[in-house]
Amino acid sequence: MRSLQYFPVQLFAVVMGLSGLTIAYAKAFHFLHLPYWPYFILLILDTAAFFCIFITYMIKWIKYPDAIKAEINHPVKSSFIPAISISFLLISIAYMDYAPTISVTFWWIGAWLHLFFTFSVIKFWIRHSFDVKMISPAWFIPIVGNVLVPVAGVDVVNEYINLFFFTLGIFYWIVLFTIVTYRMIFHHPLPKKLIPTFFILIAPPAVGFISYFRITFGSIDIFSMILYLIGLFTFLLLIAKKSLYTQIPFFISWWAYTFPLAAITIATTLIYSSFRNCSMYWFSLLLLVIVTVVVFYVAYKTYLAIKAQKICIPEEE
Repeated sequence: MRSLQYFPVQLFAVVMGLSGLTIAYAKAFHFLHLPYWPYFILLILDTAAFFCIFITYMIKWIKYPDAIKAEINHPVKSSFIPAISISFLLISIAYMDYAPTISVTFWWIGAWLHLFFTFSVIKFWIRHSFDVKMISPAWFIPIVGNVLVPVAGVDVVNEYINLFFFTLGIFYWIVLFTIVTYRMIFHHPLPKKLIPTFFILIAPPAVGFISYFRITFGSIDIFSMILYLIGLFTFLLLIAKKSLYTQIPFFISWWAYTFPLAAITIATTLIYSSFRNCSMYWFSLLLLVIVTVVVFYVAYKTYLAIKAQKICIPEEE
């Protein structure tokens, strides 16, 4: 039975995916000489999706506080709560060129809200005893948001605050990457509905590269290339293992494909903007085509799921 009570916090991944695609087209306009209109249309769609999902979730928060509490205390869903603040940060980045005032407003809300969520989630991890099978790449979500903060934050606050968020994100990414890798190699495979979250592994190094690029005002050095190449290798590895996820049925977790693909696309475009290498130009375009197809296909599958009343229903654990 469908109910607002079961409106999933994971739907904020829709905003993350659309925002990532919007930002990718903004960079494509600046550096790949693509038209401006795709960015503008995506910005409108992204903003509409954000307010629709955010307002609906806030209504759920008011009407069904126990359902929200259950998500906050859930070993997997709790990692999606910071997707709310990440959505604010991504909207901020998407508006950086078009409307700086809107960008700054969303940044102030997103940055400090995400810091609060990061502390809350880490405290939750420390206080509770988890079975290793509960760990998944979704645990990276609270960490990735910290690395996002400097992308727009460079224009808002001083370098030390941005460096604080960047360091926090990179350090805990390394810690969590070790734990998640151990879980993947030595324990039971992820359940089918969480398999798409493997793509989240692309996001921390790719976003780390973008953030470092912004903090250093466009510098590309050995450290930034290490971040980019880790993200690129992870992307290629997942493409090579396509049989792992191409046969699973649709879940909301499919949106985990979208933002990481957008992140590696943006990072590649930024490398092209510095080196003006022909190969990187065509690779950037190829990645842009891939992420565009993936986002719209997942959006179409989501529409079909909504039409079939398979969203906002009790989930099987």
